[in-house]
Amino acid sequence: MAHDIRVAVIGTGYIAHTMIAAIGHVSGMQVVGVCSRTAERARMVADSLGVATAYGTLDAVLADPAVDMVYIGNSTADHADVAIRALEAGKAVLGEKPFAVDVREAERVAAAARRTGKLFMEAVATPFLPAVRVALDQAASGGLGTVRHLSASFGYPASATSHPGLYAEAGGGVLLDRAIYLVTLARLALGPIEHSRATITRDAAGIDTEAALLLTHAGGATSQLAASLTTLLGNSMTISGDRGAVTVSAPLLSAEQVMAETAGLPERPAASAGTRNALKERPLVRRLASLARLRKNRFVPFGRSPYVPELEHFRDLYRAGAQESPVLPLQLSLDVMRVLDAARDDRR
Repeated sequence: MAHDIRVAVIGTGYIAHTMIAAIGHVSGMQVVGVCSRTAERARMVADSLGVATAYGTLDAVLADPAVDMVYIGNSTADHADVAIRALEAGKAVLGEKPFAVDVREAERVAAAARRTGKLFMEAVATPFLPAVRVALDQAASGGLGTVRHLSASFGYPASATSHPGLYAEAGGGVLLDRAIYLVTLARLALGPIEHSRATITRDAAGIDTEAALLLTHAGGATSQLAASLTTLLGNSMTISGDRGAVTVSAPLLSAEQVMAETAGLPERPAASAGTRNALKERPLVRRLASLARLRKNRFVPFGRSPYVPELEHFRDLYRAGAQESPVLPLQLSLDVMRVLDAARDDRR
């Protein structure tokens, strides 16, 4: 039997801790090392999490033949450079979103992945959640009819004190941290994006804190997206077609509930207009009518951690010798980054 995929985690912050715990729930993967900017910090985190090896430099990670892949979870501004170096060292790479801070960096990472032939995937966990997969599959299968619209939001208040990385001059902002999830889902559900418009709110330091995006997809479907660092939004997603709609309930990033609704043509009622109006005035009748709507609710759990489905997908790709994910291929990640770049520059 092949050995477990040996993972070195780059970074020792919140997301690195989260992913180390999640990898512990995935059969066939094992965290063998943790890398930080200092050997002392790396050793402290490794000891606290039961990881064998602590690396004080990236060079030490990349030179270690006992490391098969790296998960990049350090500072956003460093994601691209670390990914390129790891790929060139022969390691597979799962790079936390955003895998770059702009299109120029993203293209460099993609070129390195294609040149080396090593597996690379941007770590956007949401598309792999079983509940989200149900919604995307319904849209793709024709169950909603002709899909025409997607609406989604991701926002809750986070201050510079509680989440300093979100407000960093390099790699911070709502577009790279939150809108990226929504644009990725829109691109997956409705296809290539032909045009985008954005309304961006910035704080006194120039960091984008609110974003409203309107995307037009090939074929004419549209997406309306809202992301925020300062406001509590609905944190859900609805995909709509001419035969029905499917909603992934909040919280979108760890969703486990899907609600489907069929849009049937109304039948001509037998009762007179006067009788119908009289019935509509009765709250109990309206309640019963709402319960009779063609709704289906499903609870679709993700398991021990919302990151496990994404990690299992990457594990299977690695075992198969793949270079890209069919769910999140390099081109899709590049497409999303182009939309985010355009939104950042949209001054309307």
